[in-house]
Amino acid sequence: MNRSALHIAPENTAGVPYNVMSMQNMFGMMARLITFYKIPFDFPEDVCLNLPLPRSKIAMKWREVKQASLQKKIKQDNIDNWTHLPYFAPKNPAERSYMALRENRNKGKFQSALKDIDADSFDIIHFDGGIDFYSDSRLAKTFKLKGKKIVNSYFGDDLRTRGIVKEMDELSDLNLTFEYDHTLRHPDINFLFFPFDNSAINFIDDEVYSSAKLLRVIHSPTHRYIKGTHDIIDVIDAVSKKANFDFILVENEPREKLLKLKETCHIAIDQIGNRGGTGYGINSLETLSMGIPTITDMNCGMDTWLPENPFVVANKDTLAERLLELITDGKLRQKKRKASRKWVEKYHSYESVFKKLNEYYVKHNVI
Repeated sequence: MNRSALHIAPENTAGVPYNVMSMQNMFGMMARLITFYKIPFDFPEDVCLNLPLPRSKIAMKWREVKQASLQKKIKQDNIDNWTHLPYFAPKNPAERSYMALRENRNKGKFQSALKDIDADSFDIIHFDGGIDFYSDSRLAKTFKLKGKKIVNSYFGDDLRTRGIVKEMDELSDLNLTFEYDHTLRHPDINFLFFPFDNSAINFIDDEVYSSAKLLRVIHSPTHRYIKGTHDIIDVIDAVSKKANFDFILVENEPREKLLKLKETCHIAIDQIGNRGGTGYGINSLETLSMGIPTITDMNCGMDTWLPENPFVVANKDTLAERLLELITDGKLRQKKRKASRKWVEKYHSYESVFKKLNEYYVKHNVI
């Protein structure tokens, strides 16, 4: 019997919820996705409510301040940053009132979307981010009473800064994560490589890649603070005194334009400092798929855990050395090129991830 899955997510984080839905549909498991907010990147959507969400410079700076405040508190309390599992709760009466107001204002639109796609017809409900539309988790409770299977899927900072919603955790039949450090924080969570279809991404031809007289190094952050861009620029300045290369910093460009720029590059730097993750994301999978040696930072043991790790791993202190190595050693670049795309297809392909997801479904009696 074919099962069906409804994904409910605050937003299409890095395009991953949409990719999971597409993957399931590809293999005959009917799936839909409802998102609350439209992210400011050109990732596709299924059903997006497009609710208002402050994204001004002031609002983004405030979120950055809150994140830094949490990290400071973790240090002050002598808590292990990589195993700490906070629980979500409104920080103050004002935040609680804001959440209630937002729900009341938008619940009509949300309920209409549920009705339009016949939400009750789905067997499995994925709450992407591990959070309900309602702060009291009433929708998840209702689905549970109707015999639906509840799956909590965690992305990004869900278990780092926001924390876990206790009621949702208790309702869940299966917990999934696409972030390695979440496996250290949550006692009952299952890791998935996020599905990535690279069939439309061209591998840079060897002749084209090798013919350049001047190597191009690209860094394309979505958020400078999270990606450690300031430190990366300092390293670039230092290395440019020892080697001749072209550095390209790309921000706020449409994805198609960014992909075309990446195709002209020879080395990529993803992130340094790991303020928003443990290693890599879609950005790196794109460059690896093109055959571009990719430098990134990895924490909490991910660099040794990651099977057949295709990355050049570096931190703030070693980035200059690793970058200079790649610039001056053509054989090393070619070695990384040959392994990179094959690795993406082996671990992140729809086929590979769907197989693993079904194993988790069966093991946890979801299907």
